[in-house]
Amino acid sequence: MIIEIPKITDYTEINNLAKQVHELHVNWRPDLFADVENVIEKENLEIMIKNKEIYIAKENSKIIGYITVSVKDKTNPIMKPKKYLSIDSICVDKKNRNKGVGTALLDFSKELAKIKQCTDLYLTVNQENFKAIKLYEKLGFKVKNISYSMKI
Repeated sequence: MIIEIPKITDYTEINNLAKQVHELHVNWRPDLFADVENVIEKENLEIMIKNKEIYIAKENSKIIGYITVSVKDKTNPIMKPKKYLSIDSICVDKKNRNKGVGTALLDFSKELAKIKQCTDLYLTVNQENFKAIKLYEKLGFKVKNISYSMKI
């Protein structure tokens, strides 16, 4: 498996993967998520590629997963400044789950964070995504915040 920055010609494969994860979110929260054809717009993918904010996992020339990231500087007058890598999305093809792809992408993001001199990795996960939560905890992620919502 190799992890690299995609090309714009990878758009269709990436969007098809994004749909797999998006379908889960639509099922969990149909009040929030619309069932759309293009989860990632081509223009947005071009920007992510240019800014090195998306990386794909490939095996035998086929994209089997991706991760999108962004570096954030957190400043607050009552807290120490912090630079962290935000994992904005991660996706592994249904047929390739439980084969180490997600772990490889997360390990890659950890090394990327070190290169970019970040002190932390952050991500959010839907409370219904039990498999992802189990993976994150296995890799050493800890719950930092709890967010509540109320449907009215």
